[in-house]
Amino acid sequence: MNNLFMKIINNLVRPHKIPKKILDKLNYYFSYKNYNQNLFEEEQNKIFEHFGLNRLKGIKKLISAKKDLDFKLRDSGMSSEHEIIFSSLSLSKNKSFSDILEIGTFDGFNSLLLSNLFPNSNIDTIDLSETDDDFVNFYNRKDNINQFIQDRNIILSKNKNINFYPLNSLKLLNYKKNYDLIWIDGAHGYPVVCIDIINSLHILKENGLILCDDVYLKLNQSNSDVMYSSIATYETLKELKKQNLIDFKLIYKRLDAKDNCIENTRKFVAIVSKK
Repeated sequence: MNNLFMKIINNLVRPHKIPKKILDKLNYYFSYKNYNQNLFEEEQNKIFEHFGLNRLKGIKKLISAKKDLDFKLRDSGMSSEHEIIFSSLSLSKNKSFSDILEIGTFDGFNSLLLSNLFPNSNIDTIDLSETDDDFVNFYNRKDNINQFIQDRNIILSKNKNINFYPLNSLKLLNYKKNYDLIWIDGAHGYPVVCIDIINSLHILKENGLILCDDVYLKLNQSNSDVMYSSIATYETLKELKKQNLIDFKLIYKRLDAKDNCIENTRKFVAIVSKK
């Protein structure tokens, strides 16, 4: 009650902020109410088809894989369409993925999912060293860092085709190994994600794919940061495409009304290939 009272007082002291807040709430309400998820799913299915993928079959396999891995233990808010892409790619008859790289291990669940979907592939996953300040201070790990690492390592140990390396992704500049599939999910802002994209293109095999998470097309500068939210990925990909170095397409990260009804805050996943 005290927090609510203080919010009311603060808004009364700053009345110029009230109209925008009201407009934002109204915009969300009407957008949410009028959102037609079926239309977005149809569009998403067509993008998958562009890559020769069957999204519905991917969903079916993903549900089975998650059941096997007991994914109910993980926050469901972390799930998104990138998992369906991975599942659909694992069913592809036109592509093979013997070597997969994940940039940004986080809690290890995505690595475990990849190892299940691609049981005959080598999964390399990298993240910052546990002593790195950015590793400690972001993603609410600071107060339980040891438990986080212990839980992550247990998950990573569940499949023998997962190899974890404590490595700053910027050092991929000197990497010699090449990959068929690269998942970029490290820092999302300037300059790190730009460097991750360039380095990944250097170590991508012929006909390989890069997937980039959390792509924003429109974002106010005040809402941008170096780790979580930025238009850096989209701006980098656009410039590379402009120079005819890559091609890329975007899929919606999530299709539910809560996450997707406001155009300016939608997130995407980019599917990238070299020209």
